[in-house]
Amino acid sequence: MDPSLPNYEPRVIEQFAEKLYRKASAFVMGSVVIGAALGAAFGSVPLTSLGDAWPVPSMFGFITLLIGGIFGAAIGYVIGDTRSFGYRLQAQSALCQLQLERNTAVLARAVTAARSAPATPKAPPAEQTPPVQQAQPAPPPPAPPVQPPAPQQQQQPEQPQQPPTGPPVSPPVSAARVA
Repeated sequence: MDPSLPNYEPRVIEQFAEKLYRKASAFVMGSVVIGAALGAAFGSVPLTSLGDAWPVPSMFGFITLLIGGIFGAAIGYVIGDTRSFGYRLQAQSALCQLQLERNTAVLARAVTAARSAPATPKAPPAEQTPPVQQAQPAPPPPAPPVQPPAPQQQQQPEQPQQPPTGPPVSPPVSAARVA
């Protein structure tokens, strides 16, 4: 191992995953707050001098401010939740790699211990006793006689079907199957 490389510390990966989880939860809240503020800012336009150009009267300005804030918060939540999922997924990937390393280390120690263990000689096989014979089961009863099939009536030879002259048509759809 190269002495210039830092030592492996799994606690660093765990701290990284914890930071990602905190960042994910903070990102959702931050996105909701920013979305609500931007939505409220757009909703408050009828209360400003710019509202004269809008078809919304200024007496509805507070309602548009509230509606803008609510819509902005909802959009912020959707964006924040999507981004926070990415952070949580990244944290889970780091923790999965850490667990994989731990499982591999345990397996490597077990293989090393199995290789270094002295080989134990196998004991000579014990005397085998002859197998005990069991009574033979009785033969099955004879099968009942098979009767010949009943004679069939002669059928007239079928007329060869002519192919349809038009395009294929799908069967009608009943009202019960549509629902």
